[in-house]
Amino acid sequence: MTGFAAAIVEAWQELRIHRLRVLLSLIGVGVAVCALTCAVAVSSIAKQALVEQAEREGGRPTTYGLYAYSNENGEPPPPAESRRVFDEIMDEFDITYHSAIGESDATVALPTGSRHVSLRAVDVAYADLRRMVPEQGRWLDAKDAQNLSPAVVVDARLMKALRLGPDSLPATVTFGGETPITATIVGQVRKDEQSGRSTAYILFDAYDRWFGATQQMFDVNFQMWVPPKGAKPLSKAVAQEFSSQLPGLQVQVNRQDSSDRGESFKTFKYVVGGISALILLLGAMSLLNIALVTIKQRVREIGIRRSFGATTSRVFFSVMMESVVATFVAGLVGVVGAVGIVNSPLIADHVITNVTDIPPFPISAAVLGLVVSLAVGSLAGLLPALIAVRVKIIDAIRF
Repeated sequence: MTGFAAAIVEAWQELRIHRLRVLLSLIGVGVAVCALTCAVAVSSIAKQALVEQAEREGGRPTTYGLYAYSNENGEPPPPAESRRVFDEIMDEFDITYHSAIGESDATVALPTGSRHVSLRAVDVAYADLRRMVPEQGRWLDAKDAQNLSPAVVVDARLMKALRLGPDSLPATVTFGGETPITATIVGQVRKDEQSGRSTAYILFDAYDRWFGATQQMFDVNFQMWVPPKGAKPLSKAVAQEFSSQLPGLQVQVNRQDSSDRGESFKTFKYVVGGISALILLLGAMSLLNIALVTIKQRVREIGIRRSFGATTSRVFFSVMMESVVATFVAGLVGVVGAVGIVNSPLIADHVITNVTDIPPFPISAAVLGLVVSLAVGSLAGLLPALIAVRVKIIDAIRF
């Protein structure tokens, strides 16, 4: 340990003596480590963004959708009856997160006229299934079903069309029809990328109370978020139970969440890894070239040290440690710079705008940056160290 500490101190003294040369040679390494660490950190944030986007579109992992229709005419069963049976089955199988989903067309009065929107009837757990976090206000609550004015949550498209800005909730919106209904907007979520239409969300019970008599829902289905272990057998058991309680129905159950999400992440990982490896290779080559030029200029110094009793292993280790210590310092600076860049307002405004659960700066990225800097220093110092120990003393003194 004493010899190791002495070698580090000696290497640090050499770095101080040749600080200008070291600074110029390590700029590339510091930039490469910073770029590598940033790439790994940003990739984790981008992966989280892909996860959230997939969950908003298809549901959480192992989310299954249940569809039922008559064997005779292909029509779906009455929504109220099928929803009652579905809720009972969910309680029987102890499935917490589930929701009935029904679509309906509605007309909304706007300051500039009127617009056809999608009125989606859901249960409270729909927000958990689809990772829906209100950007303003709140999500629907079970108590909203008893309100004297139906509570709705609108998307960003409808919010903009209504000319409602930040901190403008709660507000009112009028749905047209035979009997216009004034609803209370309690929250706003991001726009639905799949539908391409303005969307308003209302509780299933509230829809049945306020709109059920005049506007029948279409495309009624049920979704449930089940544990990954045994998800497929469980979904089939739910379908069989649903079919047994409502005879004469054809019941289908399909997985809703993205099935190719893993392949997308794998491709993204390969792309990021390839770019990072290229950046690191360029930095390592730059350091190695400068180290080789420098060791040629230090042949006389090495010969004098050998003549005063420095062993071959001491010279090898000393030259090696100069490169390792230098690259470690450069790597540390690069990691600190990467932390500052990733946590900067610029990245927050342009990279993580679509991420709800922003992951912290990954420790693995910082550790990887430091390990890589040590590895680069070892590899870049190996060849100069071998050249140093192969120099003959008498030739080095005459050099």
